[in-house]
Amino acid sequence: MRSKTVTPTTMLFPTTAALLNWMWQSTLCLGACWLLYQLLRRESFFHYNRRFLLFTPWLALLLPLLLAGTAPLLSGWLPPDATPTPLLTPSVTLPTVVVSSQAASTLWWTWLPLVYGAGVLVWLGRLGWQLVALWQQTRQLPRDTQEDYTLVSSSGKLPVSSFGRLVFWDDTANLTLAEANQVLQHELVHVRQGHTHERLLLELVRAVLWFNPFVHCYPRALDLTHEYIADSTVLQTMPTPEAPTIYAALLARLTLRRLHPHLPLTQSFTQSQTLTRIAMLQSPRSTRRWKQWLLLPVSGLLLFTFACEQAPDSTAPASATATSDSEAAPEPPVLTEKALPAPPPPPPAVYQYVEKMPEYAGGLNQLMIDLGKGIQYPEAAKDAKLQGKAFVGFIVAEDGSVQAVELKKGINAPQKLTAEAKALNEAALTAVRNLPGKWTPGSQDGKKVAVSYTVPITFALK
Repeated sequence: MRSKTVTPTTMLFPTTAALLNWMWQSTLCLGACWLLYQLLRRESFFHYNRRFLLFTPWLALLLPLLLAGTAPLLSGWLPPDATPTPLLTPSVTLPTVVVSSQAASTLWWTWLPLVYGAGVLVWLGRLGWQLVALWQQTRQLPRDTQEDYTLVSSSGKLPVSSFGRLVFWDDTANLTLAEANQVLQHELVHVRQGHTHERLLLELVRAVLWFNPFVHCYPRALDLTHEYIADSTVLQTMPTPEAPTIYAALLARLTLRRLHPHLPLTQSFTQSQTLTRIAMLQSPRSTRRWKQWLLLPVSGLLLFTFACEQAPDSTAPASATATSDSEAAPEPPVLTEKALPAPPPPPPAVYQYVEKMPEYAGGLNQLMIDLGKGIQYPEAAKDAKLQGKAFVGFIVAEDGSVQAVELKKGINAPQKLTAEAKALNEAALTAVRNLPGKWTPGSQDGKKVAVSYTVPITFALK
């Protein structure tokens, strides 16, 4: 059966290598954004923070994929000597082949796409369960439809909160008319600004990036920012100097009388990090606007890092000869125009990324299986208790043949174990040279080109 063609734009999740590459890049991107948010969260430009929290998870999700699709175009504006390092080139490094001294290794990494897909389904199922639970708890409560919201009377069964157009109202709360207007106005800010839709969108991207530890910090931060926005809107309608103190006292009083659990996915007046909100109400309104511009240099640094990683490697080693100062260089022979030799053809360019990547017969899984079967743990290395990892580089040429198999980084050993270390390195090289499957060459702009790869091979004693 012919396996699916793997290209930078269709490498979304078909292979483990592409999945691992995308996962670590999105984690790096979102981690940098979350660290930057720590400088912004205490500032009073709440709407900027709100957009920051909504935008950066999607940036971490899509930026590595967009750069992978445009990788062949990146070399034009990168520095000519921007050579990727092994740390920054996981997408051209195949998954590690583990060779055990006792038995054939289990290709555990082949299960990674299934584990990732299962995680996405679990988080989406969790979101669906929360929506169903919210509907079951509120579907029989009496409702009063207004122009731009629906007031749901909970008769003390639910705290004051909102979801979408619904405002859940606790009739048993002992509020004056002015206090009731302040609480209602707070919840209407959530309704009119669409805070529920923003939270649901964040939950969707959270499900896709569930493996990323930073994404799980975002919902709580977004909820708190929504509360800051609603609180500041209410304070603007209370022009008295004592307004922050009066409003903070109302918030504390309603929080202390809370008897009911918080509804999932709702904006609750009394259950959203109350002490933090009170501290923000009492804090001075100084705003350091220069912090808003920090996202630009951080984004530029991430873009340059990913671009250096994705860019094709078109550098080729140069050779030159020189004569000693003590030796006289012979005079060049005089050649007639007819006797001039034809100039040698330029060496073909070797790429790291092309529009259509090379494809091994049977796909990546079969390649790893063939490599594992072709490597034998040398007995001398077993007896010497020697283990380690070797990096073997090779090129898939324009005709699909494997060429230029070389040791990028070998297994090092003390001097008395040099022979055993060489045996391990040679076993790794031999397995790559003797791959039984055929390669379909890669192509760029409709032409077949050579593409380089690196495969790590680990020798482990059991």
